[in-house]
Amino acid sequence: MQERPLKVAIVGFGFMGQTHAAAWARIPEAQIKAVFEVPARAPQIRHMVSEYGAKVVTNYEEILEDEEVNVVDVCLPTFLHREYVVKALKAGKHVLCEKPIALHLWEAREMIDAWKSSGKKFMIAHVVRFFPEYKQAKELVDSGALGEPRIARTYRYSAFPPWSVKGWFGVQRLSGGVLVDLAIHDMDFLRWIFNDEVARVYALSPERRVVKGITAQDHGIALLKFKKGGIAYVMASWAYPKTVPFSTYFELVGTGGILQFDNRSTAPLRLGTSEQYSTIQTYPEDPYYLEIRHFADHILKDVELMVTPEDAYKALEISLAAVKSSLTGEPVSLPLKEEVIP
Repeated sequence: MQERPLKVAIVGFGFMGQTHAAAWARIPEAQIKAVFEVPARAPQIRHMVSEYGAKVVTNYEEILEDEEVNVVDVCLPTFLHREYVVKALKAGKHVLCEKPIALHLWEAREMIDAWKSSGKKFMIAHVVRFFPEYKQAKELVDSGALGEPRIARTYRYSAFPPWSVKGWFGVQRLSGGVLVDLAIHDMDFLRWIFNDEVARVYALSPERRVVKGITAQDHGIALLKFKKGGIAYVMASWAYPKTVPFSTYFELVGTGGILQFDNRSTAPLRLGTSEQYSTIQTYPEDPYYLEIRHFADHILKDVELMVTPEDAYKALEISLAAVKSSLTGEPVSLPLKEEVIP
């Protein structure tokens, strides 16, 4: 069998770790060598990990000291990202890490500094950029099909995610709540598609939670003002009933037309101009595979990253500004001074 140059260790084998593992298994140049989990969960996942020909490791240092492992994929809860990413970079590993990059800007800066000092590859997995419809929307805007983008609305909502270990999603100081964990997808997308920086954020979140027994914000809306004058409305929620499927929607209005996306539609991407209103054919592809294929190509072929660590920092900064605004009731200007999630 041909030698595979990418030897991967997946750190955390919950919902996202298993999703990443399935994607890495489709990369011909990659081999999953190890999966890190806490001792209490190791017996539960051993049979799944063995299907990839990998071993379960309960001591992270063992992965860091393994000279054969050259890629570490961090799929742990957000509050652990900084510690595990920095250690992997300092150990000379390439690192992929789930979004958000971190919970605090100082953590994100430390991760970026470690990356720059390491000479290794580092990417935050902002998967929305790899959804075919979102990627095509970006291509259409960049081609001038909508003229200059001026107005946007995004919606992203579901029931409260039940799969977090020990319910960490429901703790504001561990997940950042819905404005950080979920809305950050659209904060990143809007900055990307407007090709502009956010200047000011105003946000609201209900003081009384819909989801019982959690401290995390479970619903939020944010208004973004961009430096060039564009505006956007962002809604993110974990407050919907379990019977409602995970749903996303965006519309973007430019000087030359409107672009709409609705994941509940059989023709999800639509373009309207002064001449016509039409659907755009997209082909379903697994975005998690596409992002991991992209990161593999970044390592092996030095292709330019579609989402840089600095992009991930900016997305976190916008989301944290929204949290601050929702708590103070005041608009928040960027760049953001360091804030601690309560």
